[in-house]
Amino acid sequence: MSFDHYAEATRLAEELRKEHLDCFADTIIDSMEAGATGTEIFMALRWNIGRIIKSDKCSNITLGIAQKIFDELDKSLQ
Repeated sequence: MSFDHYAEATRLAEELRKEHLDCFADTIIDSMEAGATGTEIFMALRWNIGRIIKSDKCSNITLGIAQKIFDELDKSLQ
């Protein structure tokens, strides 16, 4: 089964909005909308999700989603 990076990133943005972390959610959506290539989008997502993980502002559930996406992006960018 393949990992759907875009669907999971959208899910992460939705969870962030539920936690009133709209600033982080916006960066996720902007990463997907502003990128010109898949690699550019993945790199932007990885960077922004890394910031979310380091911020320690979201719940453990949302943090788990973020970490999974980050790990999958890492695999894809190798």
